[in-house]
Amino acid sequence: MNFDPSRSTPAGYWRFSAQYFHAAEAVRATPKDLNFPTLQLYGQSIELCLKAFLLKRGTTLEEVNGMRHRLSEIVAVARKRRLGTEVKLSDHDVALINLLNQNYATHRFRYIVSGPTSIPDPSYIASISERLLFGLELYCTGMAWGPRR
Repeated sequence: MNFDPSRSTPAGYWRFSAQYFHAAEAVRATPKDLNFPTLQLYGQSIELCLKAFLLKRGTTLEEVNGMRHRLSEIVAVARKRRLGTEVKLSDHDVALINLLNQNYATHRFRYIVSGPTSIPDPSYIASISERLLFGLELYCTGMAWGPRR
């Protein structure tokens, strides 16, 4: 896929992050046990939100895309680039993102792989995703609307 740096902006990445977040919220609200699809959508939201932050911080589009879907790497780089000046993540939050990454980065939420696995509680991941999304909105887009439900 070709990415055009003039069209792949922090605001665009943030907007897609918001769409995945709202999709995750809708799936989580269903009465069914849909943890894997829910976690996949929150993972997408977290990934894109952190990539929006990195783009805004001056990381090149090539570098951002080179991180692929490795949430652990993306959050580590974002923290080195001073994510905490915009949104604070606790060590517990990072540990939960790393646990999510074990299945997210390997696409286990999207493809059937038999055997046991550990996943974080979707409500904890929802909270982290929401804090990142709304905490980075003004920084990444120049606008702030606040939580929209």
